[in-house]
Amino acid sequence: MALKMILAINFIPERIKQLKLLALLTKSQIRIVTENDMDKTVGELLGFTEEEIENISALKKQEEKKDIPENQELMAAMEVTKEAIILCGFDSSALNVLLNGIRRGPLKNIPLKAGVTPNNISWNIYTILQEISKEHDYFEAQKKR
Repeated sequence: MALKMILAINFIPERIKQLKLLALLTKSQIRIVTENDMDKTVGELLGFTEEEIENISALKKQEEKKDIPENQELMAAMEVTKEAIILCGFDSSALNVLLNGIRRGPLKNIPLKAGVTPNNISWNIYTILQEISKEHDYFEAQKKR
């Protein structure tokens, strides 16, 4: 399946409109992730079957596996409210168009960004938001050094 999709999380309607214009430029679909979707996996939201998600997850290298917190109460306590996009099926050209469009257009910045990998396709949205938020905070701290 040649799927190019943007999962959009924590966006206000005005900024969703701007992101939809960029989706048109990159010939990608956009799915707005709602509060009801937060416990679904990235793969589910992209429309993959459970079998497809398992097959993709099996591609990850043994050393890349890491424990991901499963406790939903803990995840809810550490809720991430920053805007986030999760990208699937973007080649480098489309990715550059999207990122340049974000920077140069009215959106200016989307703090949390991730691509779908064999490792994170089976994570729920709470989990991936926590992980990319931690990465974002780490890199922001490195910039200040």
